[in-house]
Amino acid sequence: MPSPVVTMRRAWAADAETIVRTQRLGLATWRAFAPAGWAPPPFREHLAGVRGRLERPDAWALLAFVNGEPAGHCAAVRDDFGDPTAVDLWHLFVRPPWWGTGLAARLHDAFVARARGLGYPRAWLGTPAAHARARRFYERRGWRFRGPLVEEAGLPLAIYGRPLLP
Repeated sequence: MPSPVVTMRRAWAADAETIVRTQRLGLATWRAFAPAGWAPPPFREHLAGVRGRLERPDAWALLAFVNGEPAGHCAAVRDDFGDPTAVDLWHLFVRPPWWGTGLAARLHDAFVARARGLGYPRAWLGTPAAHARARRFYERRGWRFRGPLVEEAGLPLAIYGRPLLP
């Protein structure tokens, strides 16, 4: 069986629907640990929010494809946690068939390289506090819990940071 062909390209606001569909596959798994009654935003609202963020001049996103099909993405914007000299890893999602394949690590590394290339000295991210798999993933890649927990859309998030420049 031939190895899957992984390609990546810059994503734009026109790619918002692909990004949202990938993200929603991940968000569906969050119900296992999210507070009772938590749900992602309605699709149209979600799509409008992602498209709006991707239209920001400081936004950058990367789409990954496996054998020509969407498989994951990462996205960044200037920091939303109050530090204008930092970058926010706003999204990193991989579709379930590609979990554990190293695709998330490749997307993460692409984010770090891009952020360093833009001269950001540090990065931040928020991930669900109860999402142990995601937290372990980030901690293995140099992210450190900065706390305190914050709540976004009814979901407690753990805030992580990491230096980007030596």
